[in-house]
Amino acid sequence: MKVVDVRDLQHHLGRYLDEVEAGGVLEVRRRKKVIARLVPHAPESPAEPWPDLLARLDQLYPEGPVRESVSEVLYGDRDRDERT
Repeated sequence: MKVVDVRDLQHHLGRYLDEVEAGGVLEVRRRKKVIARLVPHAPESPAEPWPDLLARLDQLYPEGPVRESVSEVLYGDRDRDERT
């Protein structure tokens, strides 16, 4: 790890950034006190793709839904209430 004073960093910023870009780590000091550490940027890993939930449901229930949907249950309850 290379140590550099703030003033030297200001005067030679391009050179130090090239070193960091090449994989080096730079410790920046002001009055002998560490105030920063410059490290190369690590590219973020790509996000995982969303799972195909419909395909998963088809796998789990190849004959379709096990029972009627919530909407069908509600409509059935409404029809029953209207008849009474």
